[in-house]
Amino acid sequence: MQYKLVVLDMDGTLLNNDHQVSNANKEAIHRLKQEGTSVVLASGRPYESIYPYVKDLEIDLPIIAANGALIKNPVSNEVYYSTGLPIHLAKEIIQYGQENQYPISLYFDGEVHTFNESMIKVHWELEKLKARVINKVEEDKDLYKIIYANTPPKIEEAFKHLEQKYKEKLYITRSDDVYLDVMNINASKGKALHQLMDRLNILSHEVVVMGNSYNDIAMFEVAGLAIAMDNASQEVKDAADFVAKSNNDDGVAYAVDRYILNV
Repeated sequence: MQYKLVVLDMDGTLLNNDHQVSNANKEAIHRLKQEGTSVVLASGRPYESIYPYVKDLEIDLPIIAANGALIKNPVSNEVYYSTGLPIHLAKEIIQYGQENQYPISLYFDGEVHTFNESMIKVHWELEKLKARVINKVEEDKDLYKIIYANTPPKIEEAFKHLEQKYKEKLYITRSDDVYLDVMNINASKGKALHQLMDRLNILSHEVVVMGNSYNDIAMFEVAGLAIAMDNASQEVKDAADFVAKSNNDDGVAYAVDRYILNV
């Protein structure tokens, strides 16, 4: 099978635990491009945090950011798709989080706002973005994503509550065991991948997706070949066709050589 598109999640997949792309993974991406296979990065991160990696890897295809709430071309800066949260629902999600003592951050276009000073360090260390502390949401901007941060049991508790209450109104997922993400009902990595495939005239059986978290399952359902990292949860592994090595063991390079290039 000649795959035309490889879609890579970032944290826990392409990036190791130091948030770096290993030399082996860089070389694997280079080999893919040499073979004529396109590469796209798809992440829960905001666009501004993904762009430096895209530039370093010399990827010129659109970026899927904020769990699919934004698709943006890194060369022309053209926005192909964006969908923000309805403000009345956003306020309800923020209120619930504050009442239950969840640190909360908000992703806007080009900005990260947070209600909790403790999250400033988190966003800088993870995304190299300077979050701004606020005390109320700015309603005149498109809000792409709301994040709760907490322990895995608390994130699971919030996920079950919000999923039951808002499953017909909002897209709620977990980008990690300690983060819960809330977006527009029309946003997901899977839906964004569908849009990108239509734009590139690529069919499902020509697409490979690699990921490690719950928000990647939506892409697994779209792709012809779904590969989970060994550091993924069992639920994510069960949704994949194959399991590669972990993100700290050059799992992307391993999967590229074994399942795509057949080295």
